[in-house]
Amino acid sequence: MKKILNWLKSSSSDFVLFIILIVLVNIIGQNLYFRVDLTEPKSYSLSKASVNIVKNLDEPLSIRVFFDKNLPPQYSSVAQYAEDFLEEYKSAANKNLTVNYMDLSKKENVELAQSFGLRQVQIQEVKNNEVGFKQAYMGIVISYGDSVELIDPISTADGLEYKITSTVSKMISTNDTLAALPKGEKIRVTVYLTEALKQLRINGVDQIEKIVENAYREVNKQKQDRLEFNVVHPTSEETDELVKRYGLQSLSYRTNGRQEKGTVGVIIEAGENFRVLPIEVQQSIFGFAVAGLEDVENSINESLQSLMSKPTQVGYILGHNELPLDEEKYAANFQQLISSMYELVTLDLSTDSIPATMSSIIINGPQFDYTEEELYKVDQFIMRGGNVMFLIDGLNTTGAAAYYSGTPQYQKNEVNLDRLLNKYGVKRGNDFVFDENCYTQANQQYGKLNFYWAPILQKKQLAKNHPITKNLGYVIMLQNGSLDITEAQANKDFTTTVLARSSDKSWISDRIDMVLNPLMITPPGSGYSSQPLAVLLEGRFESAFDEAPVPEKNDDEDNEENEKTAPAPANDDSEITSSTHIAKSRVPGKIFITSTSYITTYQVLDTSGTSPISMFLMNTVDYMNGNEDLCIMRSKGLSINTLEIKSQSAAKAVQYFNEWGLAVLFALAGLIVLRLRVAKKARINKKYNPDDTRFVTKSGKENTKSE
Repeated sequence: MKKILNWLKSSSSDFVLFIILIVLVNIIGQNLYFRVDLTEPKSYSLSKASVNIVKNLDEPLSIRVFFDKNLPPQYSSVAQYAEDFLEEYKSAANKNLTVNYMDLSKKENVELAQSFGLRQVQIQEVKNNEVGFKQAYMGIVISYGDSVELIDPISTADGLEYKITSTVSKMISTNDTLAALPKGEKIRVTVYLTEALKQLRINGVDQIEKIVENAYREVNKQKQDRLEFNVVHPTSEETDELVKRYGLQSLSYRTNGRQEKGTVGVIIEAGENFRVLPIEVQQSIFGFAVAGLEDVENSINESLQSLMSKPTQVGYILGHNELPLDEEKYAANFQQLISSMYELVTLDLSTDSIPATMSSIIINGPQFDYTEEELYKVDQFIMRGGNVMFLIDGLNTTGAAAYYSGTPQYQKNEVNLDRLLNKYGVKRGNDFVFDENCYTQANQQYGKLNFYWAPILQKKQLAKNHPITKNLGYVIMLQNGSLDITEAQANKDFTTTVLARSSDKSWISDRIDMVLNPLMITPPGSGYSSQPLAVLLEGRFESAFDEAPVPEKNDDEDNEENEKTAPAPANDDSEITSSTHIAKSRVPGKIFITSTSYITTYQVLDTSGTSPISMFLMNTVDYMNGNEDLCIMRSKGLSINTLEIKSQSAAKAVQYFNEWGLAVLFALAGLIVLRLRVAKKARINKKYNPDDTRFVTKSGKENTKSE
């Protein structure tokens, strides 16, 4: 024992003890470790929504990662990000989560990827100064219970957490709903196909039943055998009822000298709810053919998720020439964009009331006045704590030339919704806000064209700390009107946040004879000022009404009502009066206001949800519906610090500094540190070891090494 103690005290044990220390530190580090996320959008940290989902898993959740090795740098960084993120996912989850990284150098894993339906992506790589292409797997397979979902391909790290968490959330919701179905009740997959259509020259019509049945069998295996399959051959007389009930495609044809009707379609049905698969007969130059048979299994899965996950309903007001949801050039892209999380329910306030279960509504592009009763419904919805998105144009187009189908004529969009907005302290301008910091396009004939009515809002022009805009690097707006929010900012009952504003080089024009042509708009040279383009009010609001309006009736209705109603007894004690009018909201609400509806159209909005304006709108809808975590989760990694330098030479200088300047600075810093260390060592040696023969003194100067 004494020998061991002496050995431990001696220098000969230092190396062994150091190795033991390293091993112990690694063992402790495997169980006790922490990471610090220094990125501004917290790209490497899990959101609360993600943590809550994986922490409370009731059934096994398996995530398989299929990424090829030796990917080009732009894709290998994505693979590394996915791995880092999933490790965070795993550390936050309970024992029901497993993550496996599949080695695609093994044949069985490649076959597994193919069996799941993952597709190889063609990517570009540079080798030996030559540009080539290769096929690679870059996808994730998620399994929960008997359900399987793919995230494929994953070519960017942006929004990866949102994609995974939202997919897992839908799978859990769908699985729980399926499990909660009454015993013996199944979801019906029904093919409706008029038998006579098989005799016509329609390519693929005779394959519909077989293809759908095969897809059904595969999906049924994944869904705990909760589906059933049926084929119905409707007669010509039954077609009208099916078309009316499900909205199936109606086909007219002539046979044996008689005009007949037929239909073709596939319905997924649970109780009174149903979804229609995108399978229909289309005409091309080659004749008629059935479209939508390429990926029926995926269509069934998506329809099941939509049917069973019960998305949040959001009211969409119609009846005042608002943008329709069913036309591609208007708000169809907006509906498709948010359809994965929300269901837009159209409401006509002349006949409909806003459901008590609905927490938010959208008023998008109205051009006609509301009746007093309709205004009151919106007003009282806000007083009850409801949230409203107002997208109202300052100027609107008239005639058939609306939305760029020709040369539009403009008129001031004066709608009485301003009565509500003015009560909240917001005044709309009947104008357009132009901005020199705008979207540009190169033209061979005219050179650089400036689209002044499409301002590019840089990061500093967006609300820095608000969840809607926090991680957005920039946003492109379109045809915004001005907003005066002076009174709103002075109101202490609610907070006013400017989510987006134009640059200091913007100006206002209210000319109705303007032409939105880059060649016909010239900056004024003076009178510039930054303008609020989108604002959010949060808190308690006052009603714009002193009391509930009396419903309007014509003379005939009044006479009929008088005939039916006997006079009330003239007894004051028996008179009963009641009022449900709310003068001031008791529950805080949210009001979003922007003076443009064009940002919800195809001109700037993409349905994939990757553009900044798409993120802005999706985040706004999330925030209005209480899903603040989704805002932050979706836009992680989107904080792009774009250059605001106008000069090409200055931009090149910044580029070269980023590429080479930082490396040179680090090298110089290293040399300086090295020289300081050498000088310090010489001073120490001179002070404590002046007789060192390796150094000589030159008349009081620094010691230098002798030869």
